[in-house]
Amino acid sequence: MNRLVQRIFGSEAGFTVAELVAAVFVISLGLVAVGAGFATAIQGVETGRQQTTATFLAEQRLEQVHAIALGNPLGACMGFANITAACFPAQAYGVITNAPDYRSTVTITDYVVNGNVARKRVDVEVFYRPIMTLGVLTTERSVRLSTLVANHT
Repeated sequence: MNRLVQRIFGSEAGFTVAELVAAVFVISLGLVAVGAGFATAIQGVETGRQQTTATFLAEQRLEQVHAIALGNPLGACMGFANITAACFPAQAYGVITNAPDYRSTVTITDYVVNGNVARKRVDVEVFYRPIMTLGVLTTERSVRLSTLVANHT
């Protein structure tokens, strides 16, 4: 019986050097793959965070436009007629409160019906420089949101 067990399970001398080297190689390869996966995952999370922040800032700027459209037209930059580029200047990097790594632009297009401006298309674009594994890229990415504002009078 003892010989049968030895023949099935082999000798009790332990691993050979070749088996040990092979096992260490396979384990090392697995750990390197897991490490690379973590780096990719972290980069993906950061990219998502930046894009979400840019979207939030664009929505915030659109809400400012809506607030002005509904405001008293006698106030400075208030009312539908005052939705102009002058009331929404471009914001450079470092200007947006709590978001120094972002900049934004607002483009306003008037739609004239029967000689009067009846609607305005407002495009808000927020730019940012993505952070990658090797640092901050110099090329910009952006998020653009649009809305159509109608004169309610």
